[in-house]
Amino acid sequence: MSTSRVIPVAPGPARPACALGPLFLDVVMTGLYHAPRPGEEQWVADCAMMPGGCANQAVALARLGLPVLLRATLGRDRAGGLVRTMLEEDGIDLSSCEAVDRQNVTVSLAFDGDRAMTTVGSDASPALEGLGVLPAVLVTDLRAVAANESVISGWRSGDAPTAVVGDVGWDDTGHWDPADLEPLDQVDVFVPNEGEALRYTRTDTPLEAARVLARRVPLVVVTCGADGVIACSADEEIALPATPQRPVDTTGAGDSFTAGLVRALAAGAGLRAALTLDSLTASRTVGLPGGSAAAPTLEEVRLHADSLELPEDYDLSVLDLPTTPQ
Repeated sequence: MSTSRVIPVAPGPARPACALGPLFLDVVMTGLYHAPRPGEEQWVADCAMMPGGCANQAVALARLGLPVLLRATLGRDRAGGLVRTMLEEDGIDLSSCEAVDRQNVTVSLAFDGDRAMTTVGSDASPALEGLGVLPAVLVTDLRAVAANESVISGWRSGDAPTAVVGDVGWDDTGHWDPADLEPLDQVDVFVPNEGEALRYTRTDTPLEAARVLARRVPLVVVTCGADGVIACSADEEIALPATPQRPVDTTGAGDSFTAGLVRALAAGAGLRAALTLDSLTASRTVGLPGGSAAAPTLEEVRLHADSLELPEDYDLSVLDLPTTPQ
């Protein structure tokens, strides 16, 4: 399957993009000099508060011009009310969210180019059964794909199937069980990071890992941080260097990357152009504090690209995409 067919239906009002997963209120502090120490108060340069979890993908998709339906649990408490208000400001459809008493909350402390997080709540997400909408694209993780296999299989069986874009979380057990990848049978685009891809495939390089995974999925995109990105499909293999951007806060970088990829593929862009947009979208996000709060619009991505000396193998024609899909 060519990349132009990976997302066969462009998201629109009748068939939006759907983001599924746990939802959080994120409190992100940046500019720490060192890791937190017991008994010490550390003053930092900046702080941002925004929706997190699957909202990172939802907000990033919406700001790139796609209609978005969110499927998550949303708290009835004050934290949940704040999350609701911020998501509605981005035009995200919350009608399919399930109400719970208490909103999940994460505090993220960014330092040394990475982050440490403390969370209260649950990482569970509601089922897709009874959603009432056939999305053009479902963006979620492999665990949610496995939990909703029968629904997703039905969505993918028609003449205008739902495309599934999935990632996979870090395995804290250290087992990296290949059985965790069984849901890939229901996935069209798989976006692991380098560490995840290498460990699950037992390979030595991101390219080897991408080739192994591409035997199971139409398109695999392995993110490699400062080393850029590697993508494999049945027709192409592309390695694209990272943008020259020093990260301020990596929260939401992968989610913005996925959103840029979805936006470009849904518009029928070629693989190199799609990788260019997702790299620039993620680069713009990490240059500011705050996860979803830093997710850019297409115009902001264009301005960001103009401010950088980009590698020659970027396909900047993707920056001519219309603000909303045609």
